[in-house]
Amino acid sequence: MNYPYGPAGYGFPPPAPSGGTAITAAVLSTLVGLLGSVGVVIGLVEALDPDNEVEPVAFVGIGVGALIAMLWLLGALLLFMRQTAGRVIIIGMSSIALLGALVLVAIGGVAGGLPLILSGTIFGLTIASPTGRWIAARRQPAYPPAYPYGHPPYPYY
Repeated sequence: MNYPYGPAGYGFPPPAPSGGTAITAAVLSTLVGLLGSVGVVIGLVEALDPDNEVEPVAFVGIGVGALIAMLWLLGALLLFMRQTAGRVIIIGMSSIALLGALVLVAIGGVAGGLPLILSGTIFGLTIASPTGRWIAARRQPAYPPAYPYGHPPYPYY
């Protein structure tokens, strides 16, 4: 008897892993990167306003903010493309943001709650094993190997 929801038989590939955790992490990372980009643009507009007297060191801060926003967006893009580098970038960025949010909660109390939840969610979704399986599933060939039992085409002596 053939059961439609039973395990796949010989010759059938296993079901492809769902990318729910990875896609959610990439969407949230895109959101953080876009919010960072908006912040950089607002800071640059304020710094270039002739009515404001701005120290030159403010432009260094704007540049660092732009780099951080770019890394969030790059990590999200690479994760959407199922690249391990995107996962590594997002893990690094979210772990730094998580540490910063913990400091913000320790200093400011409830004010750091949203950054703590957001960075913690991104970090947790990115390090989850389904994210790694979804990335690895891209590299699987669509057809079975020529020698499924590991037999080489000629003997190695």
